[in-house]
Amino acid sequence: MNYKKILMLLVAFIALQPVIDVLTTASIFVVDTSITVGVLIRAAYMVALLLVLLWASKKSKISRIFTIYLVGLAVLLTANILVNLQVKDPYYLFQELKFFNKVIYFHIVLLGLMIVYRELKARDYDISGKTTKFFWLSGMIIGIVFIVAQITGTSLSNYSHTKVGFTGWFYAGNEIGAIMAIVLPIMALYGVEKTNSWKKPWAWIPFVLLSLGMLALGTKVGYGGIIIVLLSVLIGSLIMLFVMKKKTANVKSNLLISAVLTVILAVITPATPVYENMFAHLGSFGINFGDAVERPGEEAPVEGEPGFEPEQPVITNDQVQNLIFSSREKYKEVMKNDFYSSPISQQLFGMGFAGNYEPQLPGKTPKMIEMDFHDWFYSFGFIGFIYLMAPFVYFAGKYLIHFIRNLKTHFTYFYVLYGVGFLLGIGIAYTAGHVLTAPAVSIYLAAILAMLVVKENLIKSKS
Repeated sequence: MNYKKILMLLVAFIALQPVIDVLTTASIFVVDTSITVGVLIRAAYMVALLLVLLWASKKSKISRIFTIYLVGLAVLLTANILVNLQVKDPYYLFQELKFFNKVIYFHIVLLGLMIVYRELKARDYDISGKTTKFFWLSGMIIGIVFIVAQITGTSLSNYSHTKVGFTGWFYAGNEIGAIMAIVLPIMALYGVEKTNSWKKPWAWIPFVLLSLGMLALGTKVGYGGIIIVLLSVLIGSLIMLFVMKKKTANVKSNLLISAVLTVILAVITPATPVYENMFAHLGSFGINFGDAVERPGEEAPVEGEPGFEPEQPVITNDQVQNLIFSSREKYKEVMKNDFYSSPISQQLFGMGFAGNYEPQLPGKTPKMIEMDFHDWFYSFGFIGFIYLMAPFVYFAGKYLIHFIRNLKTHFTYFYVLYGVGFLLGIGIAYTAGHVLTAPAVSIYLAAILAMLVVKENLIKSKS
């Protein structure tokens, strides 16, 4: 097998993600172990990218810079371990290393895929077209799995009680929800690129298929992702049509299709699991819409009788935050207090996995905040957080500046929807987590950023 084919397989690996996740679910139920099929395969993929990076560093300056960065990251992780061995008691080394692996996975895949994409581009490989194809295949597999799981009654439940939702044959509800939200814009991209007549909307069927799976999840991430993608196509089409004067059949057709789908989503919303779950969440606060107002000395009138006045519930700011963050804000405050009362060495290099276990939650299992950027900060401290964020901010910022400077030529469905996919990933990482600390999800985000950076020549081919 030649070098180019190896590089092509490393990109094609994206399409296999849902298959790996289904196999992971099977291995969890068959063998009760934390070392699953997914862990082994993704670890092997990470090693393969590291080998490509090291191989390329023999002749490439940028590859050597990336390699030096990863060596520096290893030094910081070592410092984190040495600091916390002195402070944390008990210290769960396996849990700490497992968490570190999840975090650095994004960085290794991002830097490794940049080199892979650059090498392939130099060999006339269509990196953007193939990436779109593999994302589309991944989305199709996920959508089909959800449908088959629902039809056969074998879908896993997303919630243990009160709320309603299903995860198909995928074990981690938060992770598959984030994956679907990141992939959905690319499914929409496939639809808009293949549609030139509103009478032939067949290319949008994969988008609808994946959207049905996202609605079945019953999560705010799933529902919000569909709304954001549809509005992106709708508003983007309006801008192209009336501002940029692109009055093509493609733009007109997709404007109409996205508008119709948005209306359909609005109409069916009351029948969706997320709608029921929102009211269940409010009910946990003791808030029940439509309850009659009771007055002292009076019997509360029944609905439909004279004098019935539905109670107007008052939702506090804390309850709004809880509704949005699902109690993550409480763990954030606990972790924040823990961090700023910790020794200066921990503030500089981080408290590691789940902070200082015992002071945080005495007698309970160590738990992360599940808001990725906050988890990065408290786990790796001021120095570690800045180091982790550096390549992410540098390349994302460089691409954003490039996009703005070339807005007239780059305001197309391709760039808009890939941008939406990336921003959805970042938004979910900040609010719901399980993106930058979950290899099964972070690979998608890394692939989007790496492909866009290389496609736009933001790292030079000869560097």
